[in-house]
Amino acid sequence: MDNFYTSPDLLTSLYDDKTYACGTVRSNQRGLPKDIMQKRPEGVVQRGDMAFRQKGPLVAVVWKDKKCVTALSTIHDNSFGEVQRLVKGEDGTFARQNVSCPKLLSDYTSYMGGVDKADQFIQYYSFNHKTRKWTVKVFFRLLEVMKLNAYQLFLQSPHHQPGQGKQQLSFLQFTQSIIRGLVDGFTSTARKGRPSLLPLDDRLTQRHLPGTLESRSWCHVCYMRCKSGLQDKTSQTKFGCTECRKHLCLPTCFTMYHSQAKYF
Repeated sequence: MDNFYTSPDLLTSLYDDKTYACGTVRSNQRGLPKDIMQKRPEGVVQRGDMAFRQKGPLVAVVWKDKKCVTALSTIHDNSFGEVQRLVKGEDGTFARQNVSCPKLLSDYTSYMGGVDKADQFIQYYSFNHKTRKWTVKVFFRLLEVMKLNAYQLFLQSPHHQPGQGKQQLSFLQFTQSIIRGLVDGFTSTARKGRPSLLPLDDRLTQRHLPGTLESRSWCHVCYMRCKSGLQDKTSQTKFGCTECRKHLCLPTCFTMYHSQAKYF
């Protein structure tokens, strides 16, 4: 587990129930050995330095990597091994060197990677919905987890393998395909709320004649209908209504603008 959950009380309680656990821990948790659980513990100065403390089945360790890493475990003892790190030499070049590392932290890094990677994927294209209710946050979090699990199953499915010379579907493309499948081209043109009690616009009741305007511009009706998703293309015109001062295609858009209350 990561440092948000790890505590001496939790690991001891799990151990009493025959469940072993390990994880990084925040140095300000209650019940930790204060002589090593601090920002600059004594004797832990250079990369690879470490210190252990044990109380019953519970082992606490601090290890110096780029910064101090603190962890707890009921699985491990004070054994350690080596890991490779890029270290900058005196000539300014980087080279791989073996650095001493507690077995506790090397195991944690190996087995925790899958959880960290899942959190990383979920954050890429998550649906952040602001809400004060924690239940709604849990709901959308579960949706993101379901989407990631579906993507992993999709990659493993023999029926969805890419053909020769083709690349595997990315997580972004998979997310977009889900969105398209849910929306399925649906758009609503219905306006919400009660119908207006105001009198009709002058454009629907007065007499209007087409004419040539001073400049060329986008047709007002075409533009509004494209914006609403009712048509694909818009066009420019120099014609329009001299009374309304709107650029309108002749005769279709001109007629629609002066005869229909909801033209988009």
